[in-house]
Amino acid sequence: MSRTRGEAGTECGVMAKKTQGRDKRQMQEDEYAFPYHYIPHFTKKGRVALSRRLSWGLEYLCYQRHVFETVQALDPSSVLDVGCGDGYFLGSLADTIPVRVGVDLSDRSIAFAKAFHPECRFLAADVEAVEGCFDVVISIEVLEHIPETEVSAFFRAIGDRLAENGTAIIGVPTTVVPLARKHYRHYTLDLFEEQLSQSNAGLRVVSHDYVFKKPCWYGAFKWLFNNHLFSLEIRPLVALAWKRILSTHRCADRANGCHLVVCLRKHVA
Repeated sequence: MSRTRGEAGTECGVMAKKTQGRDKRQMQEDEYAFPYHYIPHFTKKGRVALSRRLSWGLEYLCYQRHVFETVQALDPSSVLDVGCGDGYFLGSLADTIPVRVGVDLSDRSIAFAKAFHPECRFLAADVEAVEGCFDVVISIEVLEHIPETEVSAFFRAIGDRLAENGTAIIGVPTTVVPLARKHYRHYTLDLFEEQLSQSNAGLRVVSHDYVFKKPCWYGAFKWLFNNHLFSLEIRPLVALAWKRILSTHRCADRANGCHLVVCLRKHVA
């Protein structure tokens, strides 16, 4: 049965409205790349704030970029992130890595991780609850949170979940930066290797990098963008600072590196 011009026009109009509806829903969905309703907020003192900022964000991104490129260069099929927090790192890895698992003791952080990165698997548990072995096991800024009596068990848990030819990547703050109140210790390479040896985890250090030497202008830069009086972002200046950090301040040494990233493999008998 043939349709009249009016019927065809009506059908096209309905389809156009449905398509427009889908487009609008997608626009709304795209807004949830971050839960924007939580950006404006009340501070602990009850004041109104219209933004949220991480004053050391450039240092954080530099550190993350370094570990990210280290993992990607290994071309793994599976990655375990021990102490994964809100899952930011696992979510940033390529979808070509089919198995991405994160574990953290914090129920709150795992709830965020599951919401932001449903393509990954997350567990609110101790690392001992994770089954199987992985090509890469990472643990970034976690070891310094572990009491002395539990450090050896932590290293052994990393080793137990590392595939035979896999690589463990552990990042820690160095003694170049002051000890944070929430940390038990900051690290030198000697201290790291001493604790690793005492653990009998069957792991050996194959390489290490020092990451991020703080620029002389970094303190003033952070104050300019986030202080008690105002908060602002001059995008060209931020872009220039980021470019400078990557090119000049990312690679460091024992005397000035704020972070130590150590790559480990299993002992070969």
